[in-house]
Amino acid sequence: MQKSAGAALDKRIAKYLGKVGHTSIVALADHFDRSPRTVQTTLETLRQQGAYVQVDADVVAMPQQIRPGNAMGGPLVHDISEYEDGWFQFGALGDNHLGSKHERLDVLTAAYDLYAAEGVRTVFNTGNWIEGEMRLNFHDVKIHGLDAQLDYMLEHYPQRKGVTTYFVAGDDHEGWYQRNSRLEVGRLLQLRAEAAGRKDLQYLGYVEADIDLKTSGGRSKLKVMHPGGGSAYAYSYAPQKIVESFQGGEKPDILLIGHYHKFEYCYPRGVHVVQTGCTVDQSIFMRKQKISAHVGFTLCRLNQSPSGVVNRFQVEWFPFFDRGFYGTARRNFGLTPAPMPVRKVRGGRVLAA
Repeated sequence: MQKSAGAALDKRIAKYLGKVGHTSIVALADHFDRSPRTVQTTLETLRQQGAYVQVDADVVAMPQQIRPGNAMGGPLVHDISEYEDGWFQFGALGDNHLGSKHERLDVLTAAYDLYAAEGVRTVFNTGNWIEGEMRLNFHDVKIHGLDAQLDYMLEHYPQRKGVTTYFVAGDDHEGWYQRNSRLEVGRLLQLRAEAAGRKDLQYLGYVEADIDLKTSGGRSKLKVMHPGGGSAYAYSYAPQKIVESFQGGEKPDILLIGHYHKFEYCYPRGVHVVQTGCTVDQSIFMRKQKISAHVGFTLCRLNQSPSGVVNRFQVEWFPFFDRGFYGTARRNFGLTPAPMPVRKVRGGRVLAA
């Protein structure tokens, strides 16, 4: 009987924290007639189950809203000196919406095929990797339930040898689940991935996260972000306003943005901003709101001076269109050079067919 009660203690504590908001470890121990050590162990069990449990000194809380920013408490440090000639190339994509009827697994698979072929080791995902569930998207969902969508993602999200995907979680779509369940869905995904033997999916944080690009004499900052708000008439409007809003000292050198389902590169206030497109077709909601979907993914390269300054930055966009446009014979992106068929035209010119 005691074993059964102990097994249910985590669920009882989670329910209680959801009701009272915050309390102390000692108060929890008194309420459930357990030792403080048992309570601390149970709280850690809840964290390992993906629950968003916050312990600050003796105060314990399981808030509905996840704290934005880096999951590890500080930026991920990426040492550029590991790369030949100081060049660092990385993939950047997002808004995959796995579990949606409009998902484009062909595009997502093509992205990782290209990344692997190009020797990319790092991919940044700007969020909304699953579709989530809400009244707005009810007719778009083909996989229902958080567990089912995470399982579906782990089965279908591409895995390539030597390629690690660092991802943020949006406060919509996957964020809808964590608001309702008080789970930190991004961390839960990583825990599920590790349990399934996948080490290639690494959670960066909620809404946004920073990466330090370190060189021998300095560093630059790359921010991965899933912002909010609707699409503007001009694609560059939201990125410009986001960059303008950064307080002094917080402005990154590179900003990767998801959410808007657009591809764009712009350079406001000296910030290299890339909107990373999407791997999902236009939904009914987007069509109703007159929002287009830029289906595809990006490949970026940067060079830093010894002092850490980003002095060269390149971005490639790989667009996709309808589902049949890129068949296997038409989607090599120049990776495998082959003689193009030619035809002669009037005047003696020779053109590709």
